[in-house]
Amino acid sequence: MIRARLPGAAFAALLLMVLAYVAWKGLRTPGVAGLFPAVVGVVGSLAALVNLMQVLRGHDAGAEDPSTAGADAAWLAGLSLGVPVAYAVLLWALGFWIASAAVLLALPWMLGYRRPIIVLAVCAGTLLAVDLVFVEIFDMRLPRGLLIERMLDQGDE
Repeated sequence: MIRARLPGAAFAALLLMVLAYVAWKGLRTPGVAGLFPAVVGVVGSLAALVNLMQVLRGHDAGAEDPSTAGADAAWLAGLSLGVPVAYAVLLWALGFWIASAAVLLALPWMLGYRRPIIVLAVCAGTLLAVDLVFVEIFDMRLPRGLLIERMLDQGDE
């Protein structure tokens, strides 16, 4: 059983090392230039560490039914390819906030997660964290989307 977890543990350990290096380089860079890699590296390292612990503990997301394994794999592969494309189109058309909220609410539902309070809390927390890091700390303007831009242009006329 432990041999089956070895590839996952090795990948999680590699990811942890890469993200820890990014965090270390960001923290050593003077001024604001190192802030972004430091934030990404630290948060990513913590997530990779949690992932590594789960892999080493043998955490199983759920026993897979062999009769539906092929269909589940096809569904997950379709989501892996389709969701980023759909997100990119929504981002272009509706902007960051609407596209991100839609994907953060719809994807867990499509994956079978049925706890709406948790999904709403994760969605709100993620959007607040993105706002805090990118808008407030880095003073970046996130994409508003074609529809919002057109609506704002009509309001100016």
